[in-house]
Amino acid sequence: MIDGKFKEIRPTLGYYRTKKEALEALAAYHKDPYDISDRSTFADLFEKFMAEKKRSSACIASYNAAFKKCAAVHDKPVRDIRSSDLQRILDENADASASTLSNIKYVITGIYSYCMRMGLIQKDMSAYIKVNDHAAQKIERKVFTPSEISALWDMPQSPERDCTLILLYTGWRVSELLTMSADNIDLNRRILKGGMKTKAGKDRVVPIHPRIYDLVATSMPFGISYRIIRDWMFKHTGHTCHDTRHTFISELQSRGADEICIERLVGHASKSITDKVYTHKDIAELRAAVELIAYKDITLSEMA
Repeated sequence: MIDGKFKEIRPTLGYYRTKKEALEALAAYHKDPYDISDRSTFADLFEKFMAEKKRSSACIASYNAAFKKCAAVHDKPVRDIRSSDLQRILDENADASASTLSNIKYVITGIYSYCMRMGLIQKDMSAYIKVNDHAAQKIERKVFTPSEISALWDMPQSPERDCTLILLYTGWRVSELLTMSADNIDLNRRILKGGMKTKAGKDRVVPIHPRIYDLVATSMPFGISYRIIRDWMFKHTGHTCHDTRHTFISELQSRGADEICIERLVGHASKSITDKVYTHKDIAELRAAVELIAYKDITLSEMA
């Protein structure tokens, strides 16, 4: 009430950076009106965005962690969030890893994409945000040297050490290895089954190298988190988790392993792979490739 008179409360379309953008939004609304009364918050829409399709447990964990970084806008209706609010989230997490920043941006853009598809908004504020340059830089991958791998074998046994060694002899992504259950481990046939992320990467088979058979039999499945193995590996080796995968691929290539076998082992897409059915011959060929790995110029019998 103003001066004894009732004033009509008018709903807002949202907040915009310039008068021009505000007028464009108003014109767009008049052309194609939508429900202004919808006050769904960022947190409400994150749940709807995540429920849109089935995701792996590793993806869900990554996106939930990224969502937590967006706490400043959790309770805000999406229409009231400005691009500066979203950019501030990325800026305040500028020291995070490139993958963390990428996941934060993915969650934000995913929510706004969902809103646009559902006709909840007409202006995609996520289009104005960007990740700092350092996060977009290519990550330098380093291979483990034979002496570094030898030093790992000499370390006292621990789940973290065993996990690192198994990664080096299998090429699994760390998320794939840590989410394996007992059903993924076939000690009689000496194979591990699993995979995620891509169509080519799912449901693949990796034979167990003789050098790590006892580690697999006694240590898996692992009950440790990605953060634990990541921090342990960097502290004790100076390497990232993905360096183990890069080392595995480099070792196979240097030993002359068949390229199609390498692709199947690590889950890379290939035009040469027409299906994901593993015959006895397929597994035998994959095993022959895996057993080329020595990391030293010694034979398998010398390693036993």
